[in-house]
Amino acid sequence: MRIDFSPKAHHRLEMIAEYIYEQTQSKKLTREYLQRLHEFIVSTLSAFPYAGRSSEELISGSRKLVYQGYSIIYTVEKDQIWILTLYRENLP
Repeated sequence: MRIDFSPKAHHRLEMIAEYIYEQTQSKKLTREYLQRLHEFIVSTLSAFPYAGRSSEELISGSRKLVYQGYSIIYTVEKDQIWILTLYRENLP
């Protein structure tokens, strides 16, 4: 199953990277975290597309998967999963 990231999801990943870098001051740690996040998304959703709980209250037809405090909002279509956005609820 193909997994694609929306422009908004790419933007949110950039914001997450900036936040992690500000906290750690380490490009290496930032890259490693983003790689683990990406691997989690791909491996989990490739094997179990409906792993996340229904998230209709956010976006119609969406599901929500959580990784280390980050919510990943996505939809499942025929042979494709769209990552719509990512966010951390306790950050401004």
